[in-house]
Amino acid sequence: MIDFPGSLGRAVIARLILAEGRPVQSETLVDELWGERTAKNPVNALQVQMTKLRTSFAARGEEGRIVMRSGGYRLILSEHDRVDVTEFEDRILRGRKDLREGNHTEAEALLREALALWRAPALKDLTGFFFDAERARLEELRLTANEDAVTAGMALGKSRELVVELAHLVAAHPLREKPRAQLMLALYRCGRQAEALALFRDGRRLLDSELGLAPSPDLEALHRAILSHDPALRGPGGASGTPEASRDRPHHATAEGNLMFPPGAFVGRVGMLRSLRAEIGRQRLVTAVGPGGVGKTRLMLEALSRRGDAGAAVWWIDLVAAGKDGVLSALASALGLSESSVTADQYPLGPLERIVSYLQEHTAILAFDNCEHVLDETALLVQKLLDTCPSVTIVATSREPLSTSGEVLFPVDPMAAEEAARLFALRASMIDPSFDQDTARDHGVVELCRRLDGLPLAVELAAAHVRLLSVAEIAERLDDRFALLVKGARTAPRRHRTLRAVLDWSYALLSGSEQLVLGELALRVAGCSVEDAEKGGPPPSEPASGDTAGVLHVLGQLVDKSLIFTVRTAGGTRFQMLETVREYALAKLAEKGELAPAQDRFVAWSLGFVREGHKGMPSREQAYWSRRVTEESANLRVASELMTRTARVADALRLESSLGYFWYILGREEEGIDRLTRTLDAYDTAMRTAPGHRRPAPEEEWALCYVFVWLAWLNHVSGRHDSALKYEERYSDTWRSARNPDLAVVGPVWEALHARLAAEEGWEARFAAADAGIAGTEFGWDRVALHYAWSTYCLHAGDADAAREHALTGIEVSKAIDDPVTLSVCLTARGDAEESVGRRDAARESWSEACGVFRSIGARSRWAYRALRLAFLDVGEGHIDSADRRLSEVEKVASELVSYDLRAAVANLRGVVLAGQSRFDEAEAVFREVWSSPTSPRNRKAVAGLALATCVPPSRPEPAGGADPQEILLEAGRLTDLLMEPLTRKAVGCLLADITEGRHAVPTRGHPLHERLSGSPSVLAAFW
Repeated sequence: MIDFPGSLGRAVIARLILAEGRPVQSETLVDELWGERTAKNPVNALQVQMTKLRTSFAARGEEGRIVMRSGGYRLILSEHDRVDVTEFEDRILRGRKDLREGNHTEAEALLREALALWRAPALKDLTGFFFDAERARLEELRLTANEDAVTAGMALGKSRELVVELAHLVAAHPLREKPRAQLMLALYRCGRQAEALALFRDGRRLLDSELGLAPSPDLEALHRAILSHDPALRGPGGASGTPEASRDRPHHATAEGNLMFPPGAFVGRVGMLRSLRAEIGRQRLVTAVGPGGVGKTRLMLEALSRRGDAGAAVWWIDLVAAGKDGVLSALASALGLSESSVTADQYPLGPLERIVSYLQEHTAILAFDNCEHVLDETALLVQKLLDTCPSVTIVATSREPLSTSGEVLFPVDPMAAEEAARLFALRASMIDPSFDQDTARDHGVVELCRRLDGLPLAVELAAAHVRLLSVAEIAERLDDRFALLVKGARTAPRRHRTLRAVLDWSYALLSGSEQLVLGELALRVAGCSVEDAEKGGPPPSEPASGDTAGVLHVLGQLVDKSLIFTVRTAGGTRFQMLETVREYALAKLAEKGELAPAQDRFVAWSLGFVREGHKGMPSREQAYWSRRVTEESANLRVASELMTRTARVADALRLESSLGYFWYILGREEEGIDRLTRTLDAYDTAMRTAPGHRRPAPEEEWALCYVFVWLAWLNHVSGRHDSALKYEERYSDTWRSARNPDLAVVGPVWEALHARLAAEEGWEARFAAADAGIAGTEFGWDRVALHYAWSTYCLHAGDADAAREHALTGIEVSKAIDDPVTLSVCLTARGDAEESVGRRDAARESWSEACGVFRSIGARSRWAYRALRLAFLDVGEGHIDSADRRLSEVEKVASELVSYDLRAAVANLRGVVLAGQSRFDEAEAVFREVWSSPTSPRNRKAVAGLALATCVPPSRPEPAGGADPQEILLEAGRLTDLLMEPLTRKAVGCLLADITEGRHAVPTRGHPLHERLSGSPSVLAAFW
């Protein structure tokens, strides 16, 4: 320790220390340290102080610590010196970096270490404007570091431990909002919601009285989230705002299933909720029935999210956007079973077969929501699933029963008036934070809710007006509406009249813009994004009643009035509405004569959207457009059906033909086939019944040809080759007679591809002619498809060099158009060509890149078949651990997709590994399962049979599992002759020849089957 003389000396040395080894000019020191002091000659006084400081350092043997440089003084810091301010700031910087990167444990440790460096107030006893400013800076830094340390601790689930610390922070800094917000959240996560809300009210009063300000939008948003029990407020481990929620709700989403936690607090209906949960636990089919607006969906969501059986995956299937024939595809989509592509020798599974196969192996609860408009279709599907899937429980919500055997009806009655009053108060306090929730017990609120028949939707709509009207004023205005409805619709059920009255009143209070936007949104069964709401709303040139409010502002007003609600998705905020409100809004549009113009705008939006998407899919924006089209798929289906109903089938054809690549990329072949087929049937009917002989317009010809292209291709990859052939023939007839000049360019391309798929003669000349016509044109994507097919054909013919060259051309064009999927497909073709001639490192590089793209876009089956190729290389090169990891991932995808082909392919490669390790009994069991399974494709079965014959050493006399190895070999040979895919047939034939010739060799650890994977000629096609 060095004792520096006097307060002025300590101030000088502190100033030099804070400079962190940099020189401080003499003028700066004089201004900062002598500005408020009286000194005849401050420069001389500074020199005197420097002499004293140097003397103090010298007394400790540290001469030369203070030096004069360039008109200033510098304190020389050694490597042993520690400056607490520097260490403090360094730890804060590193802690905040960890916090931004999500390393909460490290962040909290660093920030707490920084705070521990404080032993007294900053720069104690040092005066002057410089030290005052620096002191304020350090104190603010300390406070924000404390807040950041709390943030890290909260992320680690330490809410309970942090409550006391945060309470002290709020008491010391009552006007500071961040610690107040943190304490509110910590209290909420500890189940102390009332205290959290009281803390907000205290802060609001304090801000108003002290500064005349309102709380910030962020604090207001947190207050609303606490009121509504927003699931986003849950901390690690699922901590939520109520003790009951902590007990009953699962801590996180189930490992399987798609059930989302219901938003907002669930009010009342405790007995009904308990009864519904009990029924779901006892029965296999439970249907919650009740009128619109009574709360069936919310009650079912709450019951399922609080269920005791956490072993069953819950799959929620919203049928509001499903058409008459869309129930099956909605279920397949929810289960993730839309991918239907198969290999040439695989038997295609229909959607229902795939669903049943999946559910027979899983314990699941299927929840069908909004069944009333598809009752017959849902009932048939439900009966089939109950009959064939014993571990499945089905629940449904509907205004009417499904009327199928075994159905248990659960009537959902309106809320009791007292419970409805609590809901009213909660909703009102979210609209107007000054509304006291204790008013739920007031006679006026209870009476109003009784007048509203306890219908939750009616209660929430009425509560939305508390910002402008008192409870008494709301009741008075609703009474007027009730009187009108009683006179005009006495035969309607009372609850229907009540809800209609509330909807009429709420609608009448909307501005012209709000009414129009509500009507526009009603056409979107799947809701809409902010961007599309703005594009699809009333045109700026046609404002409603002179009201030019921005659409986003209008949407916010409709949310506040409980007519629509928001949903957070990966793509941002979407706006949706309850089916009851949607039906009402559409009826009002029709009543006012505004339905047709709104439908025209909806159709125009859909055509514009798919036009943009069609351009964006084969580009670097592919991932964005894949997500966007997925989000809008149901809306586009509704638009297409609207076009066909209103004699605009050519437009429907344009829309659906533009989506073909989307169905292929995301592996939704069944959905694509279904929609394209329906649209084409409607178009054919319209053309047959049209008066006279109408020729399609050029744009129509283009759309028609691509409908045939995609129906042919999607049917081929789904294993329906006869159906594909029918569309290939129609394609050829259409493009050859077309007037559209672009079809003269692309027509030969797809005809060549169809010739290849149909195994016609003369394909080389067709490919060459097609390429000569399309090279250098704008149709790069079509040219990529041509060269990919050309590469595959050359490989089938044994010309690996030509296959490689065509794949490289496809890669080059794919890069030019910036299409990741076509690039990956062509990379796969290049890898196949390289591997066929032993260039396995080049093959691995191509397949790895293709795998990365397909994984990134969620194309699971396409990723899996590339991963199988890499696992094949791993096994052949002896990288068993790597192969095992890949095969485990592929096996998981096989289970998710119900792909018997992938499952058998994984088993065969695992068996090869076991045989190569001389674990013959285990290998035999694996191959035996593939060989005996009725679901194994011919190629997988043939390979398993060949392997079985080698798994029993000659010294073992008994037949393999009761079958003679020679008989197995004969059957495997017969299966090989039946294989359709040329490369597969050749590869399995090579294995058959090897095994037959080497049958009498004694199996060893270096088993021939294992070694054969890296030999020549390649047998990859037997395993991919």
